[in-house]
Amino acid sequence: MLTPRTALFLTLLLAGGSLSQRARRPPRPASPISTIQPKANFDAQQFAGTWLLVAVASSCRFLQEQGHRAEATLLRVAAQGTAMAVSTFQKLDGICWQVRQLYSDTGVPGRFLLRARGARRAVDVVVGETDYQGFAVLYLEQKQRLSVKLYTRSFPASDSALSAFEQGTQRANLTEGHILFFPKYGFCEATDQFHILDETRR
Repeated sequence: MLTPRTALFLTLLLAGGSLSQRARRPPRPASPISTIQPKANFDAQQFAGTWLLVAVASSCRFLQEQGHRAEATLLRVAAQGTAMAVSTFQKLDGICWQVRQLYSDTGVPGRFLLRARGARRAVDVVVGETDYQGFAVLYLEQKQRLSVKLYTRSFPASDSALSAFEQGTQRANLTEGHILFFPKYGFCEATDQFHILDETRR
């Protein structure tokens, strides 16, 4: 039978070992998007307006498998102080849908948080490259998975836009096999009240 002193010693020893194990537990991996620097002196007012989705680079299996069903996608951006209200227009089964989202301010210009509804995790968004008038390269991260999107004000995309997107894809450790180009025609710019998904409501 253990004496009280021995029992206390073993308890402290085991507790100390447990604390030591917890201390040695490896830290959580850094967020991939934390290494992406936003556009210097990003200006939401200049970024506002209409953008057309050119391409997406992502390792998402669903996107790769269903890429052949991709529809032309249009964004309308409105500055709300340092945040941005974003409306995405895209056809689904021939019907135009509008998705309203708020890119919330994080305190760092060009870096935003897109809060998700329900069980979905929030999405971190960084405007990495843009000249405001021609193209924009956006980085999005959800569940430690990084994707890259190329938007332009009009088609065709310029060589400088495609080059910036290629560099962004490499920075995200993605390859040409992860890139999906979207249609250049068939955009919809308006919908009725029955086909609006408002993600800004809580």
